[in-house]
Amino acid sequence: MERLANITVTPLTPHVGAEIGNVDLTKPLAPEQVSGIKDALAKHGVIFFREQPIDLEMHRRFAMYFGELHIHVGGEGTASKPDEKYPEARRQHFDANSKRVSGEVWHTDQSCAAIPPMASILHQRIIPPDGGGDTLFASMYAAYDALSPRMKTFLSGLTATHDGAKLFDKGTKTVYPVSSHPIVAVHPWTGKKLLYVNRGQTTLIDDLPPDESAAILEFLFEHIECPEWQMRFHWREHSIAFWDNRCTQHRAIWDYWPNVRSGYRVQIKGTQPPIPATS
Repeated sequence: MERLANITVTPLTPHVGAEIGNVDLTKPLAPEQVSGIKDALAKHGVIFFREQPIDLEMHRRFAMYFGELHIHVGGEGTASKPDEKYPEARRQHFDANSKRVSGEVWHTDQSCAAIPPMASILHQRIIPPDGGGDTLFASMYAAYDALSPRMKTFLSGLTATHDGAKLFDKGTKTVYPVSSHPIVAVHPWTGKKLLYVNRGQTTLIDDLPPDESAAILEFLFEHIECPEWQMRFHWREHSIAFWDNRCTQHRAIWDYWPNVRSGYRVQIKGTQPPIPATS
């Protein structure tokens, strides 16, 4: 266990994830608490808080300590809907009438945007009574580090196209953005290299023939999805997950139908496109 600005930080795996304690998110935070939480996020990629019965105003206040709020690039669909009062807050409610849940494949949030959201904060209010509904997270630092030197050299300087229509609800008429981002990016806080492609939204490697692009992307997707750099988070009522979209990916597990899982997600606006690695 670590201590940062009077909060406790308990790492959950060697590569990704930590649980934060000794903080009450129903109350305003002191600057040193915000700094400690930011440091923990930078180090662990995703951080978790337990027993935090926050309302939407508290949820938004917590997110705004770390930047401006982001509005989802998509419209209203069957999977999730923006709150009427706070459009930055997206209700994520799934029950016996749900045909699907958001994020059933590995992805990072809205990588199709020219400037993707920096981070996401999900608060679960209702949890399936029989368990289930876990979320998987993976470190893109560890995924990059595990590549061979020759593969790292090959990928350096390449870009890939990200298309939101690949992942988001096909039942809407929304036109989703399409953007090109570096395959190997550098995190602006840590300076560490990471992989920035995901099965949910990456459609092709730019400037490669389609068959070569498809083969290399499939290799990268399978590599990213290795369990060695993953963790699995078990939700409880009023748990919060706060993840950095720049260096992690996640996947929702829909194993609880017809039970209910319900909560809200708020996102923090990114300040720049993914930064290409220079060497």
